[in-house]
Amino acid sequence: MAAIKTEREIALIAKACNITDGVFSRIISNFSFRTENELADFIKQEAKKAGCKLSFRTIIAAAGNAAQPHHKPRNTHLKGFVVIDMGVIYKGYMSDMTRTIYVGKPSSREIAVYNLLKKSQETPIRKIRPGMKCSEAHWIASRILGRWDNFFIHGLGHGVGTRIHERPRIRKKSRFYLRENMAITVEPGIYVKKKFGMRIEDTCVIRKNRCIPLTKSTKKLLVFSAC
Repeated sequence: MAAIKTEREIALIAKACNITDGVFSRIISNFSFRTENELADFIKQEAKKAGCKLSFRTIIAAAGNAAQPHHKPRNTHLKGFVVIDMGVIYKGYMSDMTRTIYVGKPSSREIAVYNLLKKSQETPIRKIRPGMKCSEAHWIASRILGRWDNFFIHGLGHGVGTRIHERPRIRKKSRFYLRENMAITVEPGIYVKKKFGMRIEDTCVIRKNRCIPLTKSTKKLLVFSAC
């Protein structure tokens, strides 16, 4: 469970991420899900077809439920922003990816807030380099969120490998530094109690001069009609 990964470990994490991308692709290619539980069950079955177990209990959170970062799926109908947080285990190594979609018709304000979150997720990935303080990576996202940072209630990310949460912890007061060949998540979120929530997350690897996302699913806001 070393924070610095070997090339073999990075390859296995990358494969887990590729499988996760494939599952998400099948979700959006024929979207016909009515409830949180239906979507969570589909993900579990797709992982099983790929010969994998889940990295953790899949999080499917719709509308007000999405304001809870670790919501457990229910028979709640999918509507509004829907957070999909999932991952698989491939030969002992894990992926972790979150995408937020919209079921219904988003308002211009909702689209604007989503795009701000997307910017706060993509910018740290572009700027992370070996030697950067974890706290500075977090603050890059926080500064972009502006007043919405008050609704960003967890750290920017964490290490991932044979466990879903490993070192380093990437948060405001972290004393860790980011190093070459660390596998980390970058996952800012906005959570407005009883109203809505959204999160975008990639598993990434830190290389010599850049941070590379290993999960590659689109982060464009995908909009679906209610089923």
